Amino acid sequence: MTSVDRYIEAATRENTRRSYRSAIEHFEVSWGGFLPATADSVARYLADHAETHTLNTLRQRLAALAKWHTEQGFPDPTKTPVVKKVLKGIGELHPVKEKQARPLQIEQLEMLITWIDQQLQAALQANDRTCLLTQSRNKALVLIGFWRGFRSDELSRLAIEHIEVTPGEGMNIFLPRSKTDRLNQGQYFKAPALSRLCPVTAYLDWIGNARLTEGPVFSRIDQWVSIPSQSGHPFQSYPATPPI
Repeated sequence: MTSVDRYIEAATRENTRRSYRSAIEHFEVSWGGFLPATADSVARYLADHAETHTLNTLRQRLAALAKWHTEQGFPDPTKTPVVKKVLKGIGELHPVKEKQARPLQIEQLEMLITWIDQQLQAALQANDRTCLLTQSRNKALVLIGFWRGFRSDELSRLAIEHIEVTPGEGMNIFLPRSKTDRLNQGQYFKAPALSRLCPVTAYLDWIGNARLTEGPVFSRIDQWVSIPSQSGHPFQSYPATPPI
């Protein structure tokens, strides 16, 4: 891979690459198409899935096919008039309102955090370190995600080195890149310290319980090993901290 190829690879997000690979596999394996594809075969592919796939999904499949042909040096069949007309016709004959997830309401958030707090209390009483870590992380994930409106991929990229906490006031979060940051210049976000449902307290509790000092904020928990300790503390932890 040349240096140019590496930069092009870096410009495409991993979840986008996975989505494109899945789309190519669907065209080639599930549907039985051939690559490189012709405009007619792409048009038939769209028509065959017009009633079972949303327009956005079909557009994503076309984007994957377009990228494959461009990268392999073949003409892009998705830009031909027949493909464009078929896609437009599908939109006319099968108008579907895209489903949107309802935002989490404050009342629902309170119920969820109350349940998590109950699990945390039970974990402390049972000396269950795995449950303690799991629910501590869940609480921080939910509250930081709720108050800042972070996407799941943005939460997974948060790093301890990029967060500054002023106890009683709030926290400053630097996100090196996000979907809305097209120029990859990074963005700063603030999260306030609150008397209830506080993201700052939840964050400090989590990294304190997990004994994290650097690296990803939200580490895996299924690779933590908790064993009885002879030091008086009920559990001694040996963390593995790869990103989510």
